[in-house]
Amino acid sequence: MDVRGKKVVVVGFGKSGQSAVRLLLVKGANVVVSESKPKEELPPSMVSSFEVQGVVFEAGAHREDTLKKADLVVVSPGVPQEVYLPALRACVPVISELELAWSYLSEDEKRRTIAITGTNGKTTTTAMVSDLFKFAGERVFTGGNYGIPLSDYVLSNVKVDRIVLEVSSFQLERIETFAPKFGILLNITPDHLERYRDLKEYAYYKYRLFENQTSDDFAILAKALPYFEDFKGMVKGEKYFFAERQEEGASAYLRNGYAVLDIFGEEEVYSLHKFKLLGVHNRLNLLSALLVGRVCGVSKEVCQRLIDNFIGFPHRIEFVGTFGGVHFINDSKATNVDATLQALKGLPSPILLILGGRHKGGSYSPLIPLIKEKVRVLILMGEARWIIAEELSNLVETYVVEDLPSALAIAFKTAKPGDTVLLSPACSSFDQFRDYAERGEVFRQLVLEYAPKYLGKKEEGVVYH
Repeated sequence: MDVRGKKVVVVGFGKSGQSAVRLLLVKGANVVVSESKPKEELPPSMVSSFEVQGVVFEAGAHREDTLKKADLVVVSPGVPQEVYLPALRACVPVISELELAWSYLSEDEKRRTIAITGTNGKTTTTAMVSDLFKFAGERVFTGGNYGIPLSDYVLSNVKVDRIVLEVSSFQLERIETFAPKFGILLNITPDHLERYRDLKEYAYYKYRLFENQTSDDFAILAKALPYFEDFKGMVKGEKYFFAERQEEGASAYLRNGYAVLDIFGEEEVYSLHKFKLLGVHNRLNLLSALLVGRVCGVSKEVCQRLIDNFIGFPHRIEFVGTFGGVHFINDSKATNVDATLQALKGLPSPILLILGGRHKGGSYSPLIPLIKEKVRVLILMGEARWIIAEELSNLVETYVVEDLPSALAIAFKTAKPGDTVLLSPACSSFDQFRDYAERGEVFRQLVLEYAPKYLGKKEEGVVYH
């Protein structure tokens, strides 16, 4: 992609946008940053360093005229589609930062790229895949939507053996040539319905992961994905399916505490007894990582090493501690209903469930069967608390509170030995927090500070798994 001397507008100045600006400057573009936040809210040292290099900042609002007169628009993930519609109507190319960076990779680097998407579990799976290849002795770049933007890798001039990327539907909306050698699609459940017309449109963007692949590439997918029949024509590579149990067409599945792969004409059986992540969904994520590893030639011994040693991430069904017999689990990363559903499936009852945050447009009714089965107390918080209450408050003992400290105060008062207090909000965090990580950190800090006062000291050596 030759951008020398061209006017390129970067929409959004978050981590992805900043990375795109750096890459575009190196490639000789004339860069304009379009950002809805006021200039004083942007990082001042970074703004001044870019301005010295000729970058123009238009902050406080996105200007249609600027977008229409651009030679190229690079849009950051999460920027509303209506923001860059004026550019599209003026026939200005609009691409994601992912597509921009991809255009500067060598063909060899593209052949060594693995990309993971899905509604839930993509960050954990990206880390699993990355660790697997590291255990195999390879040099790995891990990034994309998770961690370091791909543009920063391009700028680094570092050479690696494997590129492992988490990619989101937002990034896949504006691709043109992006075609990883290995694509993994974990799951599709209702999410971001405030952005898309319906679940089918959201699914379409997930399937775009495979759109530019050829028959020489590889697609790893969950069995029985929604809309597979509608979009299977987009999946051109050799297909490998994983499933919760053995079924026709599944190349990997779970069986009695083991992971089973059947891709080389005979079963490979891996013990899951030392696997540290809670929930069936995490075992399914693991199957996709094992599949891509074995297809790439990673040994069975290294695959077992990954299973035994992978520890996961904060804020993803993270065990915080046990106090007076009450267990506390931080699942702040559960920003949609399906993520909360998976957490409930993987944890034993009785549960005190904390839900709420910013509503994302979907229904909470899929939680009803598991709430009836496993939840003793429901605590609703944040902007969405009354919306959730309309659907769920008549099921079990329910409290409606304003914020997370108030929610935990209720939990401390009502919890009994043997209970699990689960923060799994099914909502975004943006009503009261910067992101899900800040929400999870506040939860952890409040538990560690106040649980000993209400419930008793932390029980050392207890592992809730």
